[in-house]
Parts: sequence; structure tokens; C-alpha cells
Amino acid sequence: MNPNQHNRFNSPGYDHYGAPPRRSEGGSLSLPHPLQLVIWILRKTVFVLDRLLVLAKYQFYKTTALKPSQVRLDLTTVWRLSVIAFLAFVAMRRDVEIQAGQTRDLTLLGAMETVVPTPGHSPAEALPVSASDEHVDFFADNPLDDEETRTVKAYVRRFRKVAKVEMEKYGIPASVKMAQAIIESNAGRSSLARKNNNHFGVKCFSRTCTKGHCSNFGDDSHKDFFRKYGTAWESWRSHSIMIATGKYKSLLRYGNDYRKWAKGLKKLGYATAPHYDQTLIETIEKYRLYELDEM
Repeated sequence: MNPNQHNRFNSPGYDHYGAPPRRSEGGSLSLPHPLQLVIWILRKTVFVLDRLLVLAKYQFYKTTALKPSQVRLDLTTVWRLSVIAFLAFVAMRRDVEIQAGQTRDLTLLGAMETVVPTPGHSPAEALPVSASDEHVDFFADNPLDDEETRTVKAYVRRFRKVAKVEMEKYGIPASVKMAQAIIESNAGRSSLARKNNNHFGVKCFSRTCTKGHCSNFGDDSHKDFFRKYGTAWESWRSHSIMIATGKYKSLLRYGNDYRKWAKGLKKLGYATAPHYDQTLIETIEKYRLYELDEM
């Protein structure tokens, strides 16, 4: 590029084309007279084409090592080359913008988190869950879990399919049923659960029960006799029947609202513990047992 071309290429005079669109102090876009705007656009276009032509010439001479005096181009050829260069520039720039936009959209999509409300929670209390959480096993062991949490999670994994089946058959939320089993059986570690396969503290009130139907776990009072089951599954099914057909069946109208279920079980006297309802709710929320209602 010779000195004249260099000065021409960097001349500040090309920055002044009359009256381009401008923004006022208030932020609104101020447009000039339509004729002035057309003239400004035409001049701007000529300026861009002229710069592209200068760059094309420079690259051509640099690559071929020819002197400018050795090359003769008529005006028509020059304008054709300029138009081609301009169109190539526009196409390349548009392609770059499209690719950049696609990359930005994918980045936003990957980083986006969905707020998923949990049963019993208001939207304001909803837990943020990313898209990948759909396949997360919330009851899998975590390196940060303490021994108690690992024991409870193992119990949940053992009986979650049973809880789901019972929910579908009898309408009892799997979260509530699992929480009761965890509390009443101490996550399967209680003597009643180990010896009698009784995971819900179900008592025997019959005065004519046969041998092996129940056993005593208290002070020989009749009310301290608890049911015995051949398998843990029988205990789960017996509990479902008791809830769905006995004095607790009115709770079925609450659907999967575990808070109302917990308060209803306490009110109807399922357990004598003064804060049984709150213990149920805390257990469900601590171990995310409400996930069982949606699985």
C-alpha cells in the first residue's frame, strides 16, 4: 500500500457523511430528513466499497508481487470486484453473528434452572432443580452423608417400589407411608421390625387371636401386643388396608398433601407422641420423601 492509499484509507474525512441517525439525550432515536438519510446511506456504502477495494488491491499486490503499473482494470471490472467483495463481507459477517447467537442460546439453555415446586410447599418455597435432576436418584448414598442418613436411604431404596405400589392401589402418599415406616421401625432396626416384620407399629386388639398372630413388646398389658407378619411386605399391605378402610380413610381426600396427612394422623390418634405430625413432616422434608409421590 503506497503512502497515498494509506492516507486515503485512514482519512478522517470519511467519518462525516452529513446527518446519520442519532439518539437524543432522552434516549429516543432522532432521524434526519428522508433525503438526507438516503444520501448518508449511499455515501456510507461508497465509503465501505472504496475501503474494500483498497484492501483487495493491497492483498493482490502483496500476494502477486506485481507493481500497480503492471495491472490495468477498467472501471466496470473494479466495481464488479467491489460488489463481490462487499457481498462476501456481508455474508461472512451474518454467518458469524448467527453462529454467535446460537452459541449464546445454547449456553443460556444449559445454565438455565427450572423452579419445581414440591408437594406441600408454596411456589416461594420451591426448590431450584436443574434439567439434569430429572434422572437423579435422591436416595443414593452421598460421600457427605452421615451414618444415620445412609441407613435411612438404604431403607428407602429397599421399600420405595412397595410404597409406590401401595400408593397406586390404596391412595396413600408414598411419602407419608415411608415416613411412618422409618419412624415406627427406626428404618428397619427396631426389634419389632426385625422379629415381627412389623414396620408400622400395628397393634393387636383381638382377644381371640391365634398363636403366632401377635407378641408382647411391653409390660404384659394387652395393649402392648403387636402384630406379627411373615414378611415385611405383609406389614406394608396390612398398614394400607388399615388406613384405607378403617378410621383413617377420611384422610384419602387429601391426596398427596403430606402436611394434611401428618396432621390428620396425629388428630385421629395414630400415635401418642405429642409432636408426631411434626416429626412426620420433618422426616419427609429432610430425606426428600415427597419425591416418591412423583416417581
